[in-house]
Amino acid sequence: MSRTLQRLSACALVLVVALFAVFALSAASASAKYHPSPAHHPQVGIGDDTLAMFTDPRFLALKIKNVRYDMAWDALTVPYQQAAATAWMDAAKADGLSVLVTIDHSDRIVIKKVKVHGKIKREIVHESRVMPTTAQYIKAFKAFRKQFPWVTQFVTWDETNCYCEVSFNHEGKIASYYRALRAACRQCTILAAEFLDSGGRYSVPMNKWVHTLDKDIGYQPTYWGLNNYVDANYLVARSTKQLLSLVRGKVWLAETGGIVGRAGVKHSGFPQNAKHAAKVDSFILHTLVGLSPRIQRVYLYEWAAKTNHDSWDSALISYNGIPRPGYDVLANTLSSWGIAPDCAISTAPPACQAK
Repeated sequence: MSRTLQRLSACALVLVVALFAVFALSAASASAKYHPSPAHHPQVGIGDDTLAMFTDPRFLALKIKNVRYDMAWDALTVPYQQAAATAWMDAAKADGLSVLVTIDHSDRIVIKKVKVHGKIKREIVHESRVMPTTAQYIKAFKAFRKQFPWVTQFVTWDETNCYCEVSFNHEGKIASYYRALRAACRQCTILAAEFLDSGGRYSVPMNKWVHTLDKDIGYQPTYWGLNNYVDANYLVARSTKQLLSLVRGKVWLAETGGIVGRAGVKHSGFPQNAKHAAKVDSFILHTLVGLSPRIQRVYLYEWAAKTNHDSWDSALISYNGIPRPGYDVLANTLSSWGIAPDCAISTAPPACQAK
């Protein structure tokens, strides 16, 4: 998703239903049992489209070097989106961070004139359901690269298989984008797709997508993305294992994390609170990433909640500025991997408090 999830997007709505639908699977799954920390560990990043994270001492103290930004494919042509993206990229560069950009649908709203019964009327068209031509897509990509040449990691399209995205049945178009990206930036790391593990009723099965995309591209890509909120929050590994079995390449968990709350969702099938979210984050960092050394990256979404009533809240820092248990899980995990916090910047990490 690929995005600022403060607003309840169509993707989030699909995810809400999907999470409830797969509840029965969690009770029978043996994957919910915890295992020791993996022998290998991936690089950990944070996905958050706001600027506050870059100046938060609690973030800086963790020494995280990877961040993710979800951006409309045509963001640089929309003034307020261009300003937001530029400020975010400049802040990430100033902190010496490595950026993954997930390319997403357009957020543009266009007013068109249409003729109805002989009269001209104005019609609002939401461009989120319109896929650009490959020429339009790659022109926008090149414009972004020209402005931010130091960014070299990209996802071809956000949640490609989800029915909430216009891309769900356009494998050929995504293949065309991918080939164009590879040709335009040979040194870039390109994730061919970023799947959502919402189940067959709410998204095209990943096996169909992988098979068709491989065929349309002409070979199997090296990098793949997965937003495994379902696996994570139900403490199962079903979809993550499935993608690993479908592809030979490397997998990045491009967006995941424990869900603290969602507007209007009271019966999700799992507890929606900070305590359970921390358990989820631990499951991600100590079980899911241990499934294979091919899981190279994991990006937790998101850093900080905005209000007490966010439509989506999976943040590590509460709206009132207090670190949640998930923050402690992340800090302790990094420390156990040999990435000790910088206590001179902040004493929030538990390892700093123990000194």
